[in-house]
Amino acid sequence: MSEAAIPAPAPPGFDLKRHLIIRVTLFACLICILASAVIFDQAARRIREHVQRSGATIEQLIARELDDERPSFDRRFDQLQFSMLSELGLLLKLCITVQDIYGSDPFTRCFGTEEARAPDWVTAVLHRWIGDEARYAGLIRRYPGIKVGEFLLNTDVESESAEVWSQLQLVLAITVGVLLVNLLVYLPVRRALRPTDRILDTIGRLEAGDLSARMPRPKLIELRRIAEGFDHLAERLQRTDRRQRQLAQRLLSVREEERRRLARELHDEFGQSLTSIRAEASMVAEDAGDKMPELQPSLTAIGRMTGDMMENLQRILHQLRPVALEEFGLHASLEQLVSSARRARPGCEVSLSVAGEVDDLPDDLTASLYRITQEGLNNALRHAEPQRIDITLTRDESGLHLAIVDDGAGGHRDTRGSGLGVLGMTERVEALGGRFSMTPRAPNGMTVDACFPKRAAEPEEDWDDPSVAGR
Repeated sequence: MSEAAIPAPAPPGFDLKRHLIIRVTLFACLICILASAVIFDQAARRIREHVQRSGATIEQLIARELDDERPSFDRRFDQLQFSMLSELGLLLKLCITVQDIYGSDPFTRCFGTEEARAPDWVTAVLHRWIGDEARYAGLIRRYPGIKVGEFLLNTDVESESAEVWSQLQLVLAITVGVLLVNLLVYLPVRRALRPTDRILDTIGRLEAGDLSARMPRPKLIELRRIAEGFDHLAERLQRTDRRQRQLAQRLLSVREEERRRLARELHDEFGQSLTSIRAEASMVAEDAGDKMPELQPSLTAIGRMTGDMMENLQRILHQLRPVALEEFGLHASLEQLVSSARRARPGCEVSLSVAGEVDDLPDDLTASLYRITQEGLNNALRHAEPQRIDITLTRDESGLHLAIVDDGAGGHRDTRGSGLGVLGMTERVEALGGRFSMTPRAPNGMTVDACFPKRAAEPEEDWDDPSVAGR
């Protein structure tokens, strides 16, 4: 087969509801992450800028406070109040660490407000984002320019993180709002697309052969139009299928009627003619007697050939229309068929199992079951050389199931339905709305399955009733 004839692979499925909620959720999370990153970055930039710009000013304020409030010989900072830095430090949220020239313990004071503390992870992220750049190291001098100590200016991370956390809370609130809107959009979409599950179930029933399945009527206008168009096509398909099955049934009925007519003609014409020939040959043999002994071999051969022809005629008549099928029913006819197979192949064990009442079936179904069993049995005996053949016929609430299982070498038999016998079995089963299959068994053998729906056992005139045709 050429590459152009190879069908293209089907595109992957697309779940609208799932993609809708996933995409909006990812968008909201992405916006939240980007906004949080912007908040941290702006806070870090602002803090570094404030520290660098306010360093020199704070150095002057500290020197002025030392000159105004302390004697010139007192160079310790243990009583330093930073009163001039309070407002500036509170505004900028700074921390100052000072150390005098005597090597005493450093003294630190933070001017941040007593706000609600932020989570530890916010403080840790902000501290890492700021880095070591947000520091200012300066000298503390007293008039006239004498160095009396050093100071280190940095930010009050806890106070800054509280402000950042308040902004992050606003971003999180907006994100939650977007997710809530997403949910509010998802719910009506899911409600509108909920009938798609029932639509898929209806399509599955149609694929399984239930042509009476009909689509639901969704509230969504687009889906409703699709459902109405699909139901219209399903109704046309059901009518066409019903007409085709009725036609196929009619053809089977005509075929069986022709078989009966042909059997009657053969029996009435050829049967009587052969009987007459045999009787005439016997009379000639008696009349000739000892007078014409040379005719005795020919007359004996005529009688023998006439007898063989009568046996062959009986066999053909039985194949065309078994007498037991009309007089004794399907069960007895199948038993007779099995008995004939046992006599024809003594080394093969043939079993028959019938469950349920099968003698009250319509004529078409009865004839089809018999013909399928006959053909399947003949195929197994003629081609497979089996040691065992099991025939099972079951009738229950779901319908009828005929299975012919053999253990012969069935690998060479045609399982594609091209043989005339297999084609005939397939036509009979499909004409009655059933399913036919031939499946090789491991390691050897073949399984012939014919499944008929419950409606096949109904009278033919009931098939036009939609309540029956849908079963």
